[in-house]
Amino acid sequence: MCGICGFFNFTSETPGEIVRDMAASLRHRGNEASGFFVERPAAFGHQRLSIIDLASRADQPFVSANGRYVLVFNGEIYNYRELHGLIPDFSPRTTSDTEILAELWAHKGPDCLQYLNGMFAFAIFDRVEQSLFCVRDRLGVKPFYYWYDGHEFVFASEPKAILRHPRISVRLNLTAFSDYLSLGYVTGRATAFAGIEKLEPGHFIKITSSGLSRVQYWNLARRIRDGSCRRSDDLADLLNSAVQYRLISDVPVGSFLSGGIDSSAITAMAARSNSELQTFTIGFREKSYDESAAAAEFAAGLKLENASTHFCEPDPAFLERIVEYFDQPFADTSVMPYFQLCSMAAQKMKVVLGGDGGDELFAGYETRRADALALTGFRSIPFWKSLLRIGLGMINLLPADRGKVSTHYKLRQFCEFAHLPPEKSHCAWRQLFSEDEKKLLLHPQMLDEAGHHKTFDTFAPMYASVRGLPMLQQQALVDLQSWLVDDVLYKADQAAMAHTLEVRSPFLDYRIVEAAFAVPENEKFSLFQTKSLLRRSLTGTLPAPLLKKKKEGFGSPVSLWLEGSLADFFADCVHSESFRRLFPDTGRVMQLFDDHRNRVRDNGYRLWALLMFALWQKRWLQPAQK
Repeated sequence: MCGICGFFNFTSETPGEIVRDMAASLRHRGNEASGFFVERPAAFGHQRLSIIDLASRADQPFVSANGRYVLVFNGEIYNYRELHGLIPDFSPRTTSDTEILAELWAHKGPDCLQYLNGMFAFAIFDRVEQSLFCVRDRLGVKPFYYWYDGHEFVFASEPKAILRHPRISVRLNLTAFSDYLSLGYVTGRATAFAGIEKLEPGHFIKITSSGLSRVQYWNLARRIRDGSCRRSDDLADLLNSAVQYRLISDVPVGSFLSGGIDSSAITAMAARSNSELQTFTIGFREKSYDESAAAAEFAAGLKLENASTHFCEPDPAFLERIVEYFDQPFADTSVMPYFQLCSMAAQKMKVVLGGDGGDELFAGYETRRADALALTGFRSIPFWKSLLRIGLGMINLLPADRGKVSTHYKLRQFCEFAHLPPEKSHCAWRQLFSEDEKKLLLHPQMLDEAGHHKTFDTFAPMYASVRGLPMLQQQALVDLQSWLVDDVLYKADQAAMAHTLEVRSPFLDYRIVEAAFAVPENEKFSLFQTKSLLRRSLTGTLPAPLLKKKKEGFGSPVSLWLEGSLADFFADCVHSESFRRLFPDTGRVMQLFDDHRNRVRDNGYRLWALLMFALWQKRWLQPAQK
């Protein structure tokens, strides 16, 4: 696991000090070795966290045996030992997956990507062809950002490194900013910085003196349509295989344990071959949010050590520290306990297993049931919109509760959006601010510069790419392209790497992903139970009471915190001069705050998004910070 950066430029010199400065901003991603390669037109920088082959012989940038290819690589190729046989006359110089990747590319070029099982983002320079290939893994577990103006290409694991390049200025991308206000994260190819983009999962790009070309090498929707995705006769065996792959390491591996089905299954499978496995749990003092007792009991049953701590109400300094590492505005409330969990684990480990992906693949969210209900109502129930309007009126008469994803909040979201076409209702379940609300909050100039962009415009191409499949499956695939990669996996990568920690996600083994999507959605869940297919598959792996347990989620009680000591901090942030340049009507913002405190409506998530943007704006958009 590492931080990578560099640039590619045919028209000017390639000063090494620039790439060294870029790499220095990524030192938290790997502080055990720094490496550089500068040879016009390419310049590469690398920060290493040593996991496989700890010797300096495996440091990067790594040059292939024939001297033609130079590689900078972030991630892991889990099946690297099996790939030896695909490389003719191979005499290894290391025992690393980095060398396997470099030599496999030297012999097969981009065709080698079909053989890789792992999480990866890498750039590889062809010194003969004078070309640069940049690749991101199938699911987007590892990040890859770039800036390209037609002449120079700059890339890195995080935007903060790209911003160190002297040609790149800090400007807010207003369409991405609009999407953030709707979603609490930035999705699609865009980032919050104008000109900086993400390489999409399952894609590679090639840069030559003639320009940039883009290729999608893995298309899940296409594989579903043509029958390439095959369901597994034994999902538990397939998951166990993915877990065993992710235990391959030259350093100890631990496991996150939340008390839910996903992390418990992974921990149980890992413990079969590693009785020394250490587990790590984060809890809350607010009882409705806390699962730490259940996690500790499960670990004790497996005779595993469990390190646990409780997350308390954050102070401003903690929030500012998160924003220092998250250089995209990000309002997912689970990031705070996850950040602390990573900090705790990193004191003992370099590598941990995590449960990310289980909910997206096997319909673990309550929104999947909301999708099914809304789809039925939209297609089959007369006066559906009128019924929802009556329900919304009744909800408005009730005080807003403060439970985890409060009942008031969930019912209100459903009644507000379940009348929309299924593509739009699905995207609205997590909506914070509507298009009309943004018009009331934002400065008119911001709206003019953003043009006619609406957040659904970002999702429309995603739906176009999955057209023709059943609607529930379309919605699940869009979640993989948006929510999973740009919220769940962004959170995991940034929080873990902030603490120089690697998180491996067995559920995101592409074999499991393809097997899961070979199964019709109605077999994965019912209106009475989420993850019904996965629960059945794990019979014998997990105890019956755990298999029957309702999903708890991993959010934070921000609605309560905003009524407590963070109330004054919120008010100070939204009254700042820089914030008011974008949100000039402070009174309207404070009305949302007053309605929240008076329990008229649970505005916790909306207010939190405004607070986190104010902190991000202060850190990343101020010219003095360039």
